[in-house]
Amino acid sequence: MNELNIGKLYKQYGLTLALAVLTILLTAACSKEEPSSVQPTSAASIPNAGKSVREESETSASAKESVRTAFQQEEQVDRQAEQGSAPKGDTNRNPIEAVLRMYEALQADDSESYFQHADIPSVRISPAKLKVLIEEAGKREVRPERFMVFDKEMLDQASRQLLAITYGSQAEIVLEELSQGDHNLWFVTAFTDGLKVVEQSTIYPGAYELGREAAMEELIAVEIRHTAEDRAFLAAKAKMPVLTPVQTVSLLYQAAQAEDQETFYAISGGAEGYFSGHYVQDMVEFTEWMKSFESVQHVRIEPVSKENIAENYRVEFDKRFGSAWQFIVAWGSEGEASYQGTYWIMAPGGDESRYVVRQVLTANLESFFR
Repeated sequence: MNELNIGKLYKQYGLTLALAVLTILLTAACSKEEPSSVQPTSAASIPNAGKSVREESETSASAKESVRTAFQQEEQVDRQAEQGSAPKGDTNRNPIEAVLRMYEALQADDSESYFQHADIPSVRISPAKLKVLIEEAGKREVRPERFMVFDKEMLDQASRQLLAITYGSQAEIVLEELSQGDHNLWFVTAFTDGLKVVEQSTIYPGAYELGREAAMEELIAVEIRHTAEDRAFLAAKAKMPVLTPVQTVSLLYQAAQAEDQETFYAISGGAEGYFSGHYVQDMVEFTEWMKSFESVQHVRIEPVSKENIAENYRVEFDKRFGSAWQFIVAWGSEGEASYQGTYWIMAPGGDESRYVVRQVLTANLESFFR
């Protein structure tokens, strides 16, 4: 707009209209400045500004925490997915890998590592037998392709039941191919401290008068019976159970997880044990509890020395169960800090060949400790 037009406006409409037009022009000119030239309004000049800032800060912190939690949950899901799709080389999942790790320890003459991957009762009770295993392993070339897991479903029902009672409801049989059709049998089962090799034997074609055409399941069925008898003989001779109290409790949780009532009842002590009534509901509590655990390997099961048990309970247990009782605790998912768990009073059975359940209680166990 030129000076002439402004002059005409001034004459025609007066000073007020002219000032209004000039104001519009100045506003348009100011709007062309860079945004950085505009200064923020002071918070002090705005009512309740401090409260708004605090609320915004808290909201931001809350949002960050939500995001952090979401990432943690995502990482946890990822870890669980990785665990669910663990490679076959995972010792805690693969019985063949447990046997191979045992072989590595034997060939390295590493007894400490051996007992991390194996606990064969005859070797534990007679250490000289460990030297024999070490010598035999040193003569053998271990080739993973010679190992396979035998399908237990090929066994008859009686053999499967004996396998479960002797080695656990989730025990696996690993076949190691030797020469001329011979095979080593490695029995592997899960305890609270991982998969372990718990027995070894060898089968030959034509053994047990079955003939060279005998099926593998027939040979294995007979060997299961023989190894079970050998373990019973060993326990009687050594006058001590072949399974430790912690191992016995581990196998009870195995049976509960597999909903194997017969094995649960037998391992607990049968008619001699705490569950002598053999009621269906006896196992339900432990079956339900195991649903929150992928495996007994993820349950913390440990012995508690008598010195750490409150005196009044020690006196009571001595009166009721004799002096050989042991106090085993399976801690809940919260761990020892919450004292929530199940205690198992274990004591040798009448023939001293096994530990028998004498009492069980699931509760807050803090009062039982000194």
